[in-house]
Amino acid sequence: MVSPISSPQRRFCPASGKSIEVKRCVSTRILEANCPMSCPFNPFNPEAPKAFDAIVGLGLAAAGRWLEQLLTPREWARHVDAMDRRFAPERDLPLISYEAQRLVLRKALDGVAFPEVRRALLDKEESGLKSDARLVFEKLAQSEAKLVQIVQPNPGLPYYTVKDLYGGGEYLYVDFGDQEPLEAGALMFGRFLVHENCLYVIPGVFVGTPDVLGQIQEEIEEYLGEGPTRIPAALQEAVPEVWNICAQIQDERDGLGTPPAPGEGDPVQEDPCRVSFFLDAEKHNAVAALDRHPFFNRYEGEVVLFEGESETIFDVYVLPETAPPIAALEGEEELEGAPPSQGEVVRVGSVYVAREKMTITALNPIEMELLKGLVLQIVALPNEA
Repeated sequence: MVSPISSPQRRFCPASGKSIEVKRCVSTRILEANCPMSCPFNPFNPEAPKAFDAIVGLGLAAAGRWLEQLLTPREWARHVDAMDRRFAPERDLPLISYEAQRLVLRKALDGVAFPEVRRALLDKEESGLKSDARLVFEKLAQSEAKLVQIVQPNPGLPYYTVKDLYGGGEYLYVDFGDQEPLEAGALMFGRFLVHENCLYVIPGVFVGTPDVLGQIQEEIEEYLGEGPTRIPAALQEAVPEVWNICAQIQDERDGLGTPPAPGEGDPVQEDPCRVSFFLDAEKHNAVAALDRHPFFNRYEGEVVLFEGESETIFDVYVLPETAPPIAALEGEEELEGAPPSQGEVVRVGSVYVAREKMTITALNPIEMELLKGLVLQIVALPNEA
C-alpha cells in the first residue's frame, strides 16, 4: 500500500499508519520499526526483490570490505584463508567469505574477540555505519545454518515452502536469485538469513537430490556426535565440514570423481601448491621448532578455525642465491630497471600448524617441494607426499 501523499522525500509507513520522511524509514526499518512483510520498502518482503538486492544483497557484498578495513587487510586475509582450508577444494569464494564474516561478527558481538568490531557495531554515533549496513550485519551475525527440504515449490512465485529437518517447523525460502527451479523433495544446506518465517539464502548453498537425504543425515550425525536435539546448535559452528559431507555424497551419487579419503598418517593433497600432513609431534613442539629457524616468520596471534581449534601461522622467507647478471642475447634489448637487491628476501609460502595437522602452501610446485623438504627436516611428520 502506498499513500497518495508519498513523495521522493516522504513515504507511507504501514507500521505507523502515516506518512514519514524517507530518512526516518531508512534509519528505523526492521531495527526499530515493526515493519509488516507486505511493505514495499521492507527488504525482506518476498514480493520486493529490488529492495532486497539494493539493501541486503549489496550489504552482504560490502560487509567483507568493511571488516577488512577494520581488521587490516592482512588480518582479514588470514581469517578468510583459515576458513578456506576448512572447505573442500573448489568451493565458492563468496560462501567462504560469508562464513568468515559471520565468525568475526559473532565473536565480536559475544565479546570473545575483535573489540574494535564490537565497538563499531554498537556505537551508532561514532562508527559511521549506516542503518541499512547495521541491519545487514545484524542479520548476518544471527544467520542460521540449516538442512531443509522443499515441501511445496509454489510454481510462479519467488519462494518455496521448506521444512527444517533438524530444527523443526516450516519456512518460506525466498529465492531472489537466478538458480534453476527446484522440485519438491530437493535438499538445501547452507547458511540462511532469517526474518520472521522466511529464509534468505547466502550465496553458496548446497542443493541436493532427495535420494541422498538418509545418507547425508547419517554422516552428519556421526560427524557431529550429537543427539537430534543438539544438532541444530552444533551445525552453526560446522558449516564447512557439513557442507563437504553433503557435497561429497552428492558428487558420488552423480558419478563425479572425488579423491579417496585420506588414511591416518597419509598426507591430504588439496592442490598442486598445498599439502597437509598429520602431525607426529605435539603442536607446541612443532611451533617451537619452526620458531627457531630463521626462514619462518610467525604471524602474531593465532587464527581461530572453530570452537576449541586454532592455527599458528608462519610466512616463509628465504634469501635467494645471487648470480652474475645475464647478458642480453644478440638482437635483444637490455632489461629495463635496476636488478633486485642482493639482500632482498623472497616469500615462498606459508605453514599453518593446527592441533593435529600441518598445512604447507607454496607459490608454485618447485617451491612447494623445496619448502616441504625443509619442513620435513625440522618437524616430525610421518611421511612425505
